[in-house]
Amino acid sequence: MCVWVEVSSPRHPAALLVIFTLLHHVRSEERSECSVRLDSHRAMIPLYYDKYTSPATDTNPAIVYFDMKLLDISSINENDMTFSVESFVTYRWKDWRIHWPLDRPDLDPCWNPPPLNITKPLRFSQVCTGNYTAVIPRCVSSSPPSSRRLILPVKFLENIWQPDAFFKNAIRSSVHKDWVSNEFLAFYTSDGHMGLFSRMSITLMCHFDFHHYPHDEQKCEMLIQSLSYKTEVVRFEWCENWAHASSKLDQEIFSLPHFTLAKYEHQVCNGDFPCVKAVFVLVRHPDFHILHTYVPTALIVILSWMSFWIAPDATPARVTLGVTSILTMATQYSQSTKNLPPVSYIKSLDIWMITCMVYVFAALLEFAIVYHVHYRRSLAPSPGLVSTSTNGSTQVTHVTQELTSRRFQRWRQSWAEFWSGDTAIDEASRVLFPLTYFSFVLGYFVLLTGPQEKGLLSRPPI
Repeated sequence: MCVWVEVSSPRHPAALLVIFTLLHHVRSEERSECSVRLDSHRAMIPLYYDKYTSPATDTNPAIVYFDMKLLDISSINENDMTFSVESFVTYRWKDWRIHWPLDRPDLDPCWNPPPLNITKPLRFSQVCTGNYTAVIPRCVSSSPPSSRRLILPVKFLENIWQPDAFFKNAIRSSVHKDWVSNEFLAFYTSDGHMGLFSRMSITLMCHFDFHHYPHDEQKCEMLIQSLSYKTEVVRFEWCENWAHASSKLDQEIFSLPHFTLAKYEHQVCNGDFPCVKAVFVLVRHPDFHILHTYVPTALIVILSWMSFWIAPDATPARVTLGVTSILTMATQYSQSTKNLPPVSYIKSLDIWMITCMVYVFAALLEFAIVYHVHYRRSLAPSPGLVSTSTNGSTQVTHVTQELTSRRFQRWRQSWAEFWSGDTAIDEASRVLFPLTYFSFVLGYFVLLTGPQEKGLLSRPPI
């Protein structure tokens, strides 16, 4: 517990006596944590301090370190192309212009000793020596050094410089507030850096790629950028704890009804403006679409094949079965894509649904051909009424047989027999339709599902 004492000139001496009596009962370990008592927070801010100027040195920019502890991914909205995260976000920085109460003031490269004459504006060479660095040790080492910290009021930021960081691709963000606001400001007495800790809810935009839907992997980003400072003045970096984030994630925490957070990683994107970003890789669960899309549509296609075993004379039964299958397939198609935004490219689910509709329509078209052959056969004259061949036709046939090979003659004869019988078409469809459809199903899942799980399926950059 840190005790900050702000002393003014009391009108009654008894009030001053009460204050010192209370401070006398503070435990010694609590006093050692605070290390110093200040007359006021503003006593640390020197004369001519400019809170609108970054604490960059003469040769190096100021460094702001970010780290983030991901708590939860609360929602993913595919129609709006957004996702929401709950996390602890922290950024740390050093300001050489502030006279901090350190554990070892004798090792402080700044204000040791304080300059006699302070000019306006404050110059780095006037206040600090050459061994000052903007690097924070706990952010560049895998094992952060132990250090004590002083908790300051967040309003203290109104008097000093702070990074103007914002979430570039955020739609909205807010700091949680329960009984108190879920943020605090801390000063670390080991090296004199500041840290602002906030528990935030952030809704971010993500450009989803639905080419492989519903076997897709979405790559979403959280961009943190400076609003006004250039890279020459301020530079953003990730803290070491975030840079070595564990690749093994808790599947129970980061598993949503339709997605699982497969991995997340950090990147630095300093360009004209300082920037860092966190990358989230979300893998969709195919179980929902297997049960609600693939299985029902496959059963509808198989059901449409039942007409191949119905006699051609049962016209109402076969027409009703074919038309009902087409209408059911169209309804299933619209239901499976109603939660997706209208995109201009073809998705994997589109290929599946269109192929299933083609097979259902082909089954109805097959009946039209069978009915046409059956109708022509019923109108054909009986074989007993057909006249025998004349001498001229016999001569033509004899010449044709001489010019045609036996193999071609057999093929022609079998083809004519096939089209002369309606049952032959149905018999061929009973084999051809299932063979080609199940070949398509096998190829669909091998080409789209298999490579996606192995990470070999190329996709355009986001």
